[in-house]
Amino acid sequence: MPAERPANRVLASLSRADLQHWQPHLERVELHADRTLQTPGAPVEFLHFPMGALVGLMRVDNHGAWEAPVALVGHDGVVGIAPLLGVGVDRTRAVVLQAGGAWRLPASVLQSDPPEQSGVLHVAFRYLQALNGQIAQNALCRLHHTATQRLCRWLLDAFDRVPSVALDIDVAALGDWLDADADAIRQAAGELTTDGVIQRQPGRTVLRDRAVLAQRACSCHALLKRQLEPLFPPAA
Repeated sequence: MPAERPANRVLASLSRADLQHWQPHLERVELHADRTLQTPGAPVEFLHFPMGALVGLMRVDNHGAWEAPVALVGHDGVVGIAPLLGVGVDRTRAVVLQAGGAWRLPASVLQSDPPEQSGVLHVAFRYLQALNGQIAQNALCRLHHTATQRLCRWLLDAFDRVPSVALDIDVAALGDWLDADADAIRQAAGELTTDGVIQRQPGRTVLRDRAVLAQRACSCHALLKRQLEPLFPPAA
């Protein structure tokens, strides 16, 4: 890991001593789209701290018969946080939506060479509060807002978590993720494209006008951002 401030917000929030303690074990990896990082019920082998990748979290029922998208993780967070809390497995599936870099930490290191727990747990609990806030706001959003508002909000959430204005994602195919009618999402994506808010290419979406995108989104994005900013204040 380079000596400068890490590009991942959770790593950047650790104390210098805790970060240096983990440094020999952190490996930079490239995460490819559609790769599964975490399988429900299976032991969590690695913690991933995305820098350029975007990961989708899906909650799976006890029988594996259905799953529901619940949150996005990018350079704001960590995938596989359960071992930090002393839990070896999780019921969440984690799939890479946007390829990119990440720091990877073997979960076994947390047992064989644990850092000072108080500081690490403080950061972990702050991130859990942020993640739970996102999950709760997503549930509320699905119940009360239109397909267009939800699509705009999802795009804002996604672009907030990657260092690029381009996503290798076809937004017209996000119906399942947004729990919305596929035709309604395709229509909303078409309107955003026609109005110059986004530019769409096969399998790719480029942000052109963030201000207009924010105007057309529901209030969930701005509300959640205000609530979460105190948990991880911007670096001075």
